[in-house]
Amino acid sequence: MNIRTELLREHSARQTRRLTEYACSHPACFAELLQAFWYGTPRGQQLAADVLAMAGPQRPQWLVPHLAGLLAAAQPGTNHHPAVRRSVAKALQFMAVPEEWQALAFDTCLAMLAAPAEPVAIKVYALSAAARLAAPYPELAGELLAAAEQALSTTASAALRSRAARELPKLRRMLREVLPD
Repeated sequence: MNIRTELLREHSARQTRRLTEYACSHPACFAELLQAFWYGTPRGQQLAADVLAMAGPQRPQWLVPHLAGLLAAAQPGTNHHPAVRRSVAKALQFMAVPEEWQALAFDTCLAMLAAPAEPVAIKVYALSAAARLAAPYPELAGELLAAAEQALSTTASAALRSRAARELPKLRRMLREVLPD
C-alpha cells in the first residue's frame, strides 16, 4: 500500500481506521506514515496527522525513535496544520519519553498550552502530556499549574475545564509535596 496515495484518495473515518490498522501492522509501515506526516503535501500532512493521532496511542513505543522529528513538527512558529501539533500532543500523553527529550517535550507542551490562538483540543492534550511529563519532577508542577490556570482564564471551553478538573488536583498535590506548609 502506498500510504501517501491512500491518504489523499479518500478522507473518511473508515479510511482513517484502515490506514491506522496498516500503520500499526509493522514498524516499516509506521515509518511510512511518519514520512507522509513530515514530508507530504500540506493536505497529506494533515491527513497523516489524523492517522498518527489514532496510531500513536496504539504503538507509542514505535514513536520513541522518531521523537526528535515529532517535537520539531510541533514547535510554535512552524507553518504546519494544527492537526500536526494536535497529534503530537496526543501521542505525548501515552509514550514513555526518554530522559534526554523530556525537557523539550515539556516545554513544547507548555508552549502549546499557553498559546492563545491554539485550538482547544491541542491545549487539552498538551495539559495531560505536560502533567505526565512533570510527574517525576514535582518542581515543574508550579509552572504547569500557572500555565493551565492562565489558559483556563482565557477560555470558556468545557473540554479544557473538564481535563483541568482531572489534572490540576494532581499538580496541586505534587506542589504540596515539594513546598510543604
